[in-house]
Amino acid sequence: MADAVRVAAQSMIARFVAGVAAVVLAAAPVLIADGADHTVGTAAVRIHGKIRQVLTDANGMTLYYLATDAPVRSTCTGECARVWPPFISAAAVTSDGALRGRVRLVNTDNGSQVSYNGHLLYRYSGDTAPGQANGDGVGGRWWVADTELQAGASSGAVVAPGAVEHREGGGSESGMGGGMGGR
Repeated sequence: MADAVRVAAQSMIARFVAGVAAVVLAAAPVLIADGADHTVGTAAVRIHGKIRQVLTDANGMTLYYLATDAPVRSTCTGECARVWPPFISAAAVTSDGALRGRVRLVNTDNGSQVSYNGHLLYRYSGDTAPGQANGDGVGGRWWVADTELQAGASSGAVVAPGAVEHREGGGSESGMGGGMGGR
């Protein structure tokens, strides 16, 4: 009898630890691996019945922006960032070549956050697979970042030290080499 109770208790503890680990991992900011082919890609996604070209991370997950953010300041931190993990990168940002706008790293309270045309980028915890866009329009403030996203209120975002801003046709404003074509 004592063995059965011990086994049941160990099983409960194991399930609890696994559940806590899953919550912690889901709440963690998205960090781009140095070996990814690109930081920001694109995909055709159906949103409210229409197909749109949206920005994605290297895993094909839809990226979003928050209407209340400033180009260099995130208004989504703490609990908000658990639902909307900021899209951060430890390395210079790259794209798959399909973007016409500016992709850059910006120092925010969340870390080195990726932005597109002055809009800080996030993932949505409610998206569980590539091709989903369940966060579009949430709270009237969260929107899918698509390839047509216009420049934010200010295009003068502060680029993280050592980061590269990419533009179509190559080159960068920070003087480092690079271009839109990924690695």
